[in-house]
Amino acid sequence: MQGDPTAARGNQRLAGLLSDAQWRPEALARRVNAALMARGSSRRVHPKTPYKWISDGALPHGDIPELVVEVLSTQLKTELAFEDVWGVTAPRPRLALPANHAMDLPWDSSGLLSLVGGPVPTRRTIIAVTGAALTAPAWAALHQPAPDLFSTATEGGPVSTPLLDMIDNLVAHAQQLDDHQGGAARDFVHDQFTAVARLLRRASYNAAAGRRLAAALAQLAQTAGFMAFDSHEDGLAQRWYLTALRAAHTAADPGLAASVLALMSNQAADRGNALDALQLAAAAQESAATAPPAVRSLVAARSSLAHAVAGDLTSFHRTREDTLTLLDTPPDTPLPRWASYIDRVELDAITGRGLVVLAEQLPQQQRRLLRHAERLLHARAHTSPEAPPQRSALRHGAWLSLAHHAAGDLDLAVDTARIALRRLPAVSSTRSVALLRRLHDDLTPAGPRSPAVRDLLNDLRHLPTPS
Repeated sequence: MQGDPTAARGNQRLAGLLSDAQWRPEALARRVNAALMARGSSRRVHPKTPYKWISDGALPHGDIPELVVEVLSTQLKTELAFEDVWGVTAPRPRLALPANHAMDLPWDSSGLLSLVGGPVPTRRTIIAVTGAALTAPAWAALHQPAPDLFSTATEGGPVSTPLLDMIDNLVAHAQQLDDHQGGAARDFVHDQFTAVARLLRRASYNAAAGRRLAAALAQLAQTAGFMAFDSHEDGLAQRWYLTALRAAHTAADPGLAASVLALMSNQAADRGNALDALQLAAAAQESAATAPPAVRSLVAARSSLAHAVAGDLTSFHRTREDTLTLLDTPPDTPLPRWASYIDRVELDAITGRGLVVLAEQLPQQQRRLLRHAERLLHARAHTSPEAPPQRSALRHGAWLSLAHHAAGDLDLAVDTARIALRRLPAVSSTRSVALLRRLHDDLTPAGPRSPAVRDLLNDLRHLPTPS
């Protein structure tokens, strides 16, 4: 990097990667600090410290080296190894477990009960997985028969219909909390998951009640998984999603399984793992084949993000056409309660997000793709501050601001960012804050010539820590 102090004995690998990412060391420090906040750590990296890593070849203490590898891998959309960044072999991780740890279980009722028989590992112990470790369970869930789940245990008493109705209401409220507040209520969701898992293990219920309990467990795990993903805790999110997938399979609910698989695909796309994203999207669409049209429309919209990160414009357009066709198809079965949020505004926003990613992949078509993205993101980004879903409005508002800037519309980028900022700190979304920090870095060169940009940059430098 020009102007950065480096020496022959310094870390030229890190300097080169920062140059590829178009980051100054201060930007790297900001991204690492965002990751530390997401993990609940009070530690912070001084903005100038990365200069020392480059000039002296110093290796930071604790988990900072791994976080640097993670944020650079995300920015560069490639899987970097520890040695690629630091030039030495990674130390053995302390108490680290892969997201699929101890999940090699049979796809029957005993497998699910074994999986939920203990506490979910804490977010500080889980590392994300890629490849077959992630995609093999997706295909296994499609090709295994759904088991019967019933119990004659008496420790927890019988599971009655009123109790099941109350659980369904709690599940719906948990999803609404995520829609409106983001991850602020994650501990509540974890507690509800634990309570339902306890009933599955200790109460008595017939096969019909068992499937309802499994479906509730799947929805709670899916919500917890998205909350973890939105907090940049990718390993924990994967573990929740894999748990949700197994529970949805036990509930004999292929539409719910498809929703989980599509979220797994979105996470892989966001991490830049295009092959995993495409595999998971294909599994999601196969699982959704018998679901109501609106669910299939949601899965198609989410699947388009895999094609976006792969730079496949033709497949992206095809999934967009499928999204609209299915959304307009009269339902042949009732829409499940968990899918009640599906509408044109939300699906347009998902597609708009994909168009911004595609514009980065296909610079020769950037202007046309960005203009389309702006139109699709606008409605969700301008959601009333009193109306749900606020978390989605914040996230897609950040994406719209990035799209405006990439299209050369500084005034619109500033105005849209201001709308997004007003949703904070009521909405907890580390991933959205990271997008706003990315906007700060993108807008910095325009600061000297625009007072409005300078004022926004000052506010973006003081973003609140997500609660």
